[in-house]
Amino acid sequence: TGNILAYPFGFEPTLHRYRMYKPRLLKMGANIFVGAMTDMFGRWVPDSWIHEVMSVCMGLPIHNYLFLTKNPQRYGKYGVPTGAENLWFGTTVTREMEIIRMRSLPEGCRKFVSIEPLLEDIRPEENVLDFKSMDWVIIGAETGRNRGKTVPQPDWVRKIVLVADEEGIPVFMKDSL
Repeated sequence: TGNILAYPFGFEPTLHRYRMYKPRLLKMGANIFVGAMTDMFGRWVPDSWIHEVMSVCMGLPIHNYLFLTKNPQRYGKYGVPTGAENLWFGTTVTREMEIIRMRSLPEGCRKFVSIEPLLEDIRPEENVLDFKSMDWVIIGAETGRNRGKTVPQPDWVRKIVLVADEEGIPVFMKDSL
């Protein structure tokens, strides 16, 4: 039909190579959330795809690249240079038991945690060392029309913000809160 299909392969993992040139078109440094609608480091993503994307990012250091995954242990496999200030590696934490993911973020790089959706009290005061290693904290609530959504208690959010503030870590609170 000549119309662009947003999801030509349904929800099958797809590497959109035709979009790899887009960062070259941006004249000024931009913040690029790589794979905003996916988990690029999910176990179903082939290593070769990740290598391709990382080589584009490392070849254009004028931009900041943000990666977010629930599988941060995969980050270490891709030769990320120490001190690459433009590469931000993040992980998602929604519950106390997932805090351990923060320990798998690569050293020598910018790190962040996305606590979204915040589903329970994650007790940041007991995990200060994990938070101390972060450069940025994002907090958000569960969105959508699901019945029985968890609404974060103000005290859960307050404790995260206090620990981050004590450590000098910027916090971004999503509108969903």
